[in-house]
Amino acid sequence: MSTLLTHDEAALRDAAALAVELAVKRGATARASAQHEGRARIAVRGGDVETAERSGTQGLGLTVFHEGRRGAASTASFDRTSIERVVDEAMMIAAHVQPDPDAGLPPAAMLAFAGPSPELYADGPRDPDILLASATLMDRMASDVARTDPTLRVGESVAVATEGLWALATSDGFCRSARRSNDGRWSVMLAQDEGGSTSAFCQSQERRVEALTPPEQLVRAAAQRARTGLGARPVASRRCPVLFDPRTGVSLVSDLAGALTGMAQFRGMTFVREPLGKAVAAGHLDLIEDPFEPLGLASGGFDSEGMAGSTRHILRGGVVEGLFLSSFSSRKLGMASTGNADGFYNLRLTSSAPGGDFAAMLRMLGTGLVVTEFQGGKTDPATGNWTQAIRGLWVERGEVVHAVTDVTLAGQLPAMLNGIRAVGHDVERQGAIRTGSILVDDMQVGGKA
Repeated sequence: MSTLLTHDEAALRDAAALAVELAVKRGATARASAQHEGRARIAVRGGDVETAERSGTQGLGLTVFHEGRRGAASTASFDRTSIERVVDEAMMIAAHVQPDPDAGLPPAAMLAFAGPSPELYADGPRDPDILLASATLMDRMASDVARTDPTLRVGESVAVATEGLWALATSDGFCRSARRSNDGRWSVMLAQDEGGSTSAFCQSQERRVEALTPPEQLVRAAAQRARTGLGARPVASRRCPVLFDPRTGVSLVSDLAGALTGMAQFRGMTFVREPLGKAVAAGHLDLIEDPFEPLGLASGGFDSEGMAGSTRHILRGGVVEGLFLSSFSSRKLGMASTGNADGFYNLRLTSSAPGGDFAAMLRMLGTGLVVTEFQGGKTDPATGNWTQAIRGLWVERGEVVHAVTDVTLAGQLPAMLNGIRAVGHDVERQGAIRTGSILVDDMQVGGKA
């Protein structure tokens, strides 16, 4: 029995199905989703509990389609009176919007009535005592590390656990649910010397407690990142190769994936127009989507329209093979849905070019900039103009010379993606995306004159 949830999957399926049933009686087609989540979080610093939180959320959302019009409404309650009210509100909204011939449910034949359902939940110790013990252990380890280095100070150590339920029902008879778990740990360390101070963190997030990065490894990685950040200074403006570490390299993959969504393509808010069959990145790169990875953080047997995704290449040899389409965006583009109404599933960037661990990637970089943190900037999705203020490391002849701050990095995403020389074997997962460090041949660094 979960210590974090107060409902079960059957209750959520019943609530979603009732909302759809009542909408159908009003002459509409409809889909309804119900969700419930429980979360616990404990943070410890210097032996003391800083925060201990327990929270829960629930809600039901209904979308109705009536005479070519769409209306949506939501409620935080699952009782019949609240559901009847949300049906009334959705129908009222639909009556006041313009018809759209592309609005509506996907064809029933395309729904994942009985498709594969990847494992999303793992039993695990998630009660407050276990979380407190985990956070306290990391805090004690952090104190031990700090005692060996006078520049280090202990930040917070956090343990968090989440369990959730989700159910979807449609007027075509679709009604399925899923249970999810999510466990997280992170360590924050501070470093200070006569030149200033800095902080860094290291985190691990998995659906299974046993798969989390060991606490000592988290603490030592956070300490090393904080220590390395001391003595940061700007570098002179120049053009040079740039190595994005795995945590910042994720943003390049995310920007590309965003450009390949159906609505970005339909609205023209993308730097990659009519991309299918077009080379948009270096020829050694593949980007693979996998909705069915067991316990993947972005896995799912169906999207919020009831359609399944598929394991497929988005990029193969730098050439676009797939988009991320909902039923609505696919109709706008005259295509078929890919089951991506909620965005992309698990993505992994791989390369057939020589790579290596982080040390090998530094040697490949030679002399240039390593990006370890973004401090503010923007990407123009329509043009691909990309600018970020960054913190990082300056490298010469494959060795770190000093930390870097107060610099900006600028480029154009098409040139950056085509200029990727290598992807490291130091693969990390940030949410839905896995990538190693990414080496881009040439970018503009804006620093001191």
